[in-house]
Amino acid sequence: MSKRLWLLFLLFPFWSSAQKILNDTVQNVYGPATTGYLMEKDVLLDDTLLHHPDTLIDGFHLMTLNHRNGLLWQDLGNEGTAAKNMVFKLPANSFTETGWTAFSQFYAPDIENVKYYNTRSPFTNMAYTQSGNGMSNLGFTHAQNISPYFNVAVNVNRIVASKQWSASTSEDRLVDHWDYTLSTNYLSKNKKYRFLGAFVNFNHKQEEQGGISVFEGLNFIPEADLSGDYNTNYQERLTGISTRERWNNAHIYHQFQLAKGVQLFHVFDYQRQKYFQRDTLISRNFPSGIYPDSVEAEKMKNYYFFNNIQNRFGFKGTFKGFKYSLGLTNRIYALNAVHDGETGNRKTEILVGGNAGYWFPDSTSYLDNEVYLGIGESPNVFIRSNLKIKQFDLGFRLISKPSYLLFNSFSSQVASWDNNFKNLTYTSFSGKINLSGQKAWFSPVANINLVGNHLYFDQNQSPQQLESTALLMDFDVNAGVSLKNWKVENRFILNVIGNKEVFRLPAVINNFNLEYHVKYAKVLDLYFGTDLYFRGAYSGDAYSPYLRSFYLQDGQNVWGYPVADVYTNFMIKRVKLAFSFNYLNKGVPTQGYYTTPDYLAMGRTFHLKVNWPLFD
Repeated sequence: MSKRLWLLFLLFPFWSSAQKILNDTVQNVYGPATTGYLMEKDVLLDDTLLHHPDTLIDGFHLMTLNHRNGLLWQDLGNEGTAAKNMVFKLPANSFTETGWTAFSQFYAPDIENVKYYNTRSPFTNMAYTQSGNGMSNLGFTHAQNISPYFNVAVNVNRIVASKQWSASTSEDRLVDHWDYTLSTNYLSKNKKYRFLGAFVNFNHKQEEQGGISVFEGLNFIPEADLSGDYNTNYQERLTGISTRERWNNAHIYHQFQLAKGVQLFHVFDYQRQKYFQRDTLISRNFPSGIYPDSVEAEKMKNYYFFNNIQNRFGFKGTFKGFKYSLGLTNRIYALNAVHDGETGNRKTEILVGGNAGYWFPDSTSYLDNEVYLGIGESPNVFIRSNLKIKQFDLGFRLISKPSYLLFNSFSSQVASWDNNFKNLTYTSFSGKINLSGQKAWFSPVANINLVGNHLYFDQNQSPQQLESTALLMDFDVNAGVSLKNWKVENRFILNVIGNKEVFRLPAVINNFNLEYHVKYAKVLDLYFGTDLYFRGAYSGDAYSPYLRSFYLQDGQNVWGYPVADVYTNFMIKRVKLAFSFNYLNKGVPTQGYYTTPDYLAMGRTFHLKVNWPLFD
């Protein structure tokens, strides 16, 4: 309670000075227009038009990372917990990867999306979210030009989530997350040389609860029998198990202009990723069914280290609307079970390729193609083609990538395997139409995917490869109307699944938003709204703490119930504030629902959120 009072005290100056700020007519010299940034993909395409910080209030009320993603992650019911996608996603590359994605895919900074700033004044952005059940999310960014051509920036994110059940105190940690990104960029005075650099640290820890314990004779507690007070009525299944990931990634991109329209470039990556998992009470946790049938060990500590050194050299440029790049990528990687004293295991991948595209004179239409092929022993293939003509987008992907390292080789005190699985293959077709006006919009999207040699963990948590090709389709329709004071928006997703025995996804996903806008005292814009979420019941994958991955199960459905949130948004000058009351309908029709087998979704809770950008 003391922390909440401290937070209210912190926010009090916003309220006490609101009228003064609202009536202030002095215009600052510096602001969003004088603060810009580029991403590496912009530089690769020679697109030097700066992006600017988001100043819109739309969607600001979405409190968690999953909510901001449309609640399209199947997680363990709390912010920062292990997750997987509810809609099939293609891999972003054809490289060999570890296969551990339950945390990094959703919570780790993405090198490709690092923002390289150019600011005319120091830029600071502070964001804070707090909930009544012990979840907090802190974000801090500072960027400053040392000279007109040289900028440094730091971005820090902190996520803390408390246990919903078996919590000894209100701050009994379930998730503890830090990440920070140091970035810099430099452009020579003659603009022939450009340098981008970033260092990313990712540190994510999750205490493994195994879901809620059940009464004797039950596999799980039906939703209709759930009690409202989770912490009083339920205990965790597991004790003494924790999982942690720690990353250090260094990235450099630089280019030099040889002649007009021709540049040499070099990209360097060094990745050191550590995966930890421990269980100090195997005999206590064994009856929960998280391990194979027989386990002799009493304690377990698994340490896996992944190292990757990657270099890409090439040239790129532009010529009369054409943009092109061509280069060679060399990777030297290794995954070692350090707890077994394993070292070495170094392997090499070499890919050659690039992209070629044409941008039409109207700048809204283009054809862009990308091809990367493995040479030598590397069986990697990545082909991408995108055609955009006005409101129409068409896409094609053809990917062949090596099987994930986790599925090929794994060693622990409770399970081990050594496999040689085939390459994973993906063929995808996509189409999108953007129809929008001043008052209404309609945007249907269709994705058709053929997935070959899919890897998954079966009901016994053993790695398997699907021999047949699976057809997966999703149809996503977003439509809305914005009137004078009202906005109505709906997103509907239909998953059509060719192999429902292996791909466990909800057939129907629907997000509905209704928002009302009112101007208070002729100066303050207030937004009141509600979000309604629905996921059709489906046999969602279970979560394995010792694999840090999801696996098939047949005994329990998840979701199948609607969830309603209410909120209000407003801005005081450039400061955004939001309050929300999530899971308003708790108790109607049930006291809870499951997002993953045995894991309850977040109960009814109050959130507040503040975002305060400073431009001088």
